[in-house]
Amino acid sequence: MAGAEELPEWIKLPIDLQHGFFRLAEKEAEVLSNIVNSINSILKVLEVEVSPHLHSFPDQVKKSIVAAVDSSRSPRLSERLGMRYGVYATGAVYLRGAERLCEKFEPGAFRCRQALSRDSSKILFDLETLLCERRVALEALDHCDILFIDGSFYSFVYQALDLEKSGRFEGEERNLVNEIFDISERLRESGKVLGVIKRSRSRVLGGFMFKEYGNKEFVNLLDKHALSLIMPEKSFFEYRDIIGEKTVLLYTRIAYLVSMGQFGEDLQKLQKMAERGVYEPFEKLDLPKDGFNKMRRAQVRFSGEAPPCEIEYPSNIDIREVLSEEGLFSEDTNLPVALDLVDSLVNISSKFTEEFVSEIEGRVIEKMVRDGRSLKSIRTFFTFLNPQKPF
Repeated sequence: MAGAEELPEWIKLPIDLQHGFFRLAEKEAEVLSNIVNSINSILKVLEVEVSPHLHSFPDQVKKSIVAAVDSSRSPRLSERLGMRYGVYATGAVYLRGAERLCEKFEPGAFRCRQALSRDSSKILFDLETLLCERRVALEALDHCDILFIDGSFYSFVYQALDLEKSGRFEGEERNLVNEIFDISERLRESGKVLGVIKRSRSRVLGGFMFKEYGNKEFVNLLDKHALSLIMPEKSFFEYRDIIGEKTVLLYTRIAYLVSMGQFGEDLQKLQKMAERGVYEPFEKLDLPKDGFNKMRRAQVRFSGEAPPCEIEYPSNIDIREVLSEEGLFSEDTNLPVALDLVDSLVNISSKFTEEFVSEIEGRVIEKMVRDGRSLKSIRTFFTFLNPQKPF
């Protein structure tokens, strides 16, 4: 009946299956409750280690021009036209305090052969989108004082390594990665670009606690989770205060290896294994790692409601100067306001991707008919290559 309230999915299942899922939910609740209690019981140990290194925000009195660059890309690739297609949009937003100065947008389309594996296609799509993003960021440098980019400066090298291992790292792919790397180096050297790690998987604290004290209790605990329970609002924590000038990825790698049981009793061997995993892409792809080693990270919490925001920055940036900017962070997300804004402006859906591919198909048909080609053969070609149900 039109207007009637839709039934919950749970009720649509057979009664026995409903009861089975209720029992399963009860068991899962018990397991998760025990995990939460366990974390709370060990957190005091970590709090003692971290709390002396928590710093309050400086006075927010500066009003520099703050920009952010971010991209959105198709959640999935379309295969309707005998090729894999994806679309992406890159945007840049410029703010001074709460004042919105200007913005810029760049559309892009990705295309690759269906003979390429889906995994390799996705990596190439990600890399092509990132290249556009880094180009826009490079242009933005001349028009702002502080620039936020989405993600880590050098994380793409691990995707590039996967391409190399699959045998797909040829001239075109190598040139793509080299250009991203060269631009990333220029962004780092500018001394005014910071990366925001939105979906952080860092386990630096777990790696640190094991390396220093042999404590394995924290190796599976994400820093973002632990620090959400420790950090007060308007505070920040610099990892260099506890790990010195070592890269944070080394300690996350240590935590990973320990959690997988790959450590034995030899700490020196463990560290070498971790270093090998962290630096393998630079060595295999013949990329210098000096800039990577100069990157630092901090966790920043502006609001007490949202979890802290992980920020990556070159060692020549004083994070206190950045945090002195007025209206820099959103109280709702703890992310830089400029990055939140550009993220909301560029948003590509699967539905739009199909609409874009349909537009290509329509224009191909129009052009071929105009040139006197057979409409039936064109439609048959498209259908034969990859018949696909609409979303």
